[in-house]
Amino acid sequence: MLLVFDLKRFEVAPLVILNAYRRFPNSILTVGTWIITGFTVVSLVTTVLWLLNGNKLVRKILGVIGIILGLSTAAYTGLLLSFSRGSPFWSTPFLPWTFVISGMLTGLAVSLFMIPIIAIFMPRAFKDFLALFEQRSKFSEMLGRLQRYVTVFILIELVLVIIEIITGHQTGILLTGSGISLAFYAYLLLGLIVPLGISYYIEKLKSGVNDRTIIMFSMSGYGLMLIGGFLLRYVILTAGQLIH
Repeated sequence: MLLVFDLKRFEVAPLVILNAYRRFPNSILTVGTWIITGFTVVSLVTTVLWLLNGNKLVRKILGVIGIILGLSTAAYTGLLLSFSRGSPFWSTPFLPWTFVISGMLTGLAVSLFMIPIIAIFMPRAFKDFLALFEQRSKFSEMLGRLQRYVTVFILIELVLVIIEIITGHQTGILLTGSGISLAFYAYLLLGLIVPLGISYYIEKLKSGVNDRTIIMFSMSGYGLMLIGGFLLRYVILTAGQLIH
């Protein structure tokens, strides 16, 4: 719908949005539209069932479907860009995987980052979040366990970026020596390296620091990962338009 508004087509033909569903599976845009729509519907239904304490088996089935559609949604942007002609920067098999790993990393980060925010600002609506947040030792222990997954995702994403720079001559020059290099370096530092250092700090020193410190450092890392995820997408979209 945002694309339709951006193209200024809604005023002329309000039902033009339906064209996005008509050419499945021949158009990558149509495939992406169906994936995103399905993911949105499944997510909403899952949320409603969770709030109403619905059937657990149905919720698990929807959860599995949601995982598949969620991974597909993350990969879709990279696939769409890789299908774009005339941009060597986007025509790489690593791009969809980069979006998948970055999507999983930022998705995990925003999920954990929102727990204390929801617990503080909406305690009555989400009592489970409040109960978890109030048990500082339990919450910090959970963050410590999940930090291992964060570390793995960061390392995989870092490897993908390094491979892209090494294998693509123009890509390496553009990312490290052009006008967008500052944004690229900020992404590496804020989105990957600093959160990786925080993960290492928490893993090595979690027995010697209090729970509040672990929570504070973890939340800082998640916030930086979200900034890094935004910078990554900005760099990719901008760089792809500079190389032809």
